[in-house]
Amino acid sequence: MTMQKRHKNQRGFSLIEIVIVVAIIGILAAIALPSYQRYVIKTKRTDMMTELQNIANTIESKKLALGSYDRVKLPSTVTGNFPRSGTALYTVSVSTPLTAKWELKATPKVGGQMQEDGELTLSANGTKCRMAKTGKKCGSDWND
Repeated sequence: MTMQKRHKNQRGFSLIEIVIVVAIIGILAAIALPSYQRYVIKTKRTDMMTELQNIANTIESKKLALGSYDRVKLPSTVTGNFPRSGTALYTVSVSTPLTAKWELKATPKVGGQMQEDGELTLSANGTKCRMAKTGKKCGSDWND
């Protein structure tokens, strides 16, 4: 009778149950966190690639409107740090003087989250390069 009473009054979790749950959460976190970090880096790289393409479109639109690269004056917002707000991850530069062989370059900030991801370039002829740990890959697509 006392045995049945004790079980009816028992509440909560045992220490073993809590330790097992904490261990399972730890294992899941150890698996999920690196995958999430890779996803975040890939997303930020894609944002930078899009920004480089937007800058290239600006250059070409101004060239078409003015008739030559010599007359194109790029706004100061085209180069500098990216993203414009928040923590800067890349420094964007344009080869000068602006000619038919211009090149945009996005260099990761030293000590930043993207430092290990490598440099991105986009040239006037549409060649897109990514300098990664495995070497420089160039082609018509960023992932070539």
